[in-house]
Amino acid sequence: MTNKDGRIEVAIAISQTTNLVEVNPNAKPFTTVPDDLFDICFNDPKVGIDDQQMAIFKKYLKILLPAIKTDINKIPDNANQLIEDVAKFVKLSLLVLQMKSLKNASLRKISQK
Repeated sequence: MTNKDGRIEVAIAISQTTNLVEVNPNAKPFTTVPDDLFDICFNDPKVGIDDQQMAIFKKYLKILLPAIKTDINKIPDNANQLIEDVAKFVKLSLLVLQMKSLKNASLRKISQK
């Protein structure tokens, strides 16, 4: 399992929802236009996503992170939330998934002894 934190996936899903946001995934670390993307809300004029478009954002995010699609469904269709808060939620969901995977691997190892 890779060590994803979900930030780039959130940025890419936003860029697929609105043409106001660009992501350069090849930069290390990745870059966005606007450069303060994670400091603003989805409905900020620099992003331009409204409440109805949040469902589109979540659709793209579920394509990029299918393992946590149930958690992604829990993101409110409220564009007046900080993008950073959603990125943190995604990161926590990925961490929980990783912990479950590690726990299951440990249990399998124990049962094989």
